[in-house]
Amino acid sequence: MSEFSCFRREFIFKRLSGGAYVSGKWVKGTPADIIIRASLQPLTGEELNQLPEGRRTDQTYKMYSSIKLRTVKTDNPDYVTIDGNKFEVIQVEPNQNNIINHYKVIIGKVNETDEL
Repeated sequence: MSEFSCFRREFIFKRLSGGAYVSGKWVKGTPADIIIRASLQPLTGEELNQLPEGRRTDQTYKMYSSIKLRTVKTDNPDYVTIDGNKFEVIQVEPNQNNIINHYKVIIGKVNETDEL
């Protein structure tokens, strides 16, 4: 157990399977739960400015976890619901220094009109 595990809480992410064409129509994959322990923190102004313009929202956070998640750069990014709001994984930065290996995960709120 890591020295920093006391700062982490449990989050349930959803991961969609690939999906498939059925009778010529695309059918989304089914979501599977991924339970991770992570520390949730606000982004700094500098971190927010480093995101692409379309991803800079007032509800963007960073998480630190030992689990690598899928980002919006893949076909099906992982997503999580926090306080009734859906967030998708925008970016994952590995920090594998062999002292306390972890990933910095950037999540951003999904607009209610967007489909995951």
